[in-house]
Amino acid sequence: MPEKDGTRMEALITIVDFSLGKVVKDLCKRNQLPLYLISHGYGSAESEIYELLGFGNPKKAVVLSIQSTTLTHQFLTQLQDQIDLHRPGTGIAFTISLNSVSSSLWKLSQQMDQDHTRKEREDQTMEFKEAYDLIVTIVNRGHSDLVMSAAKKADAPGGTLLHGLGLGSKEAEKFLGITIQPEKDVILILAPHEKKSGIMETITHEAGLNTAGRGICFSLPVNRALGLKNWD
Repeated sequence: MPEKDGTRMEALITIVDFSLGKVVKDLCKRNQLPLYLISHGYGSAESEIYELLGFGNPKKAVVLSIQSTTLTHQFLTQLQDQIDLHRPGTGIAFTISLNSVSSSLWKLSQQMDQDHTRKEREDQTMEFKEAYDLIVTIVNRGHSDLVMSAAKKADAPGGTLLHGLGLGSKEAEKFLGITIQPEKDVILILAPHEKKSGIMETITHEAGLNTAGRGICFSLPVNRALGLKNWD
């Protein structure tokens, strides 16, 4: 697949207070994003802390969408107009480049680009002050506290918890030396690039395969992000 301006594909992850989930969903529909998924997540702080600091509800709306860079710019500009992501308790949004997608999704994204009027002005709401990485940790259900406790020791700013089901092969179980439990906790941590290695090493030490959490973690490079001032 050729790389062309406006047809390069990105994954956009938007995490907002649950009360703001409908705003994001409506924006996805308005922009006719070719593919988006919505899930529920939970912030890393206890509910009492959220109430004390005025950070809203610990329950989060997590939206994953896939679209071209052109549509990403358009969507994020509108998102910042609708939600002040620099205000505590609102949320964050960040993008990750995709090497390839299915041909049908790529063609649909091209069509969406043609149907939308391209904005000429550069989006000034994007934050490029430093490189960030998304750290993804998967542990057995009920052990997310091990992950967040370890991450915070390494100065991680915060995280979002998702629930999932493990689907692993018998070969993977034999290689890893563990039984893949069906219920999993998935913790997403957006961290400055220079802190990534320290956070991952601490998580692996305290919540890795040799612990009760039986966790694994990996990281993905982040292109750009909104709302990070509340996480620093």
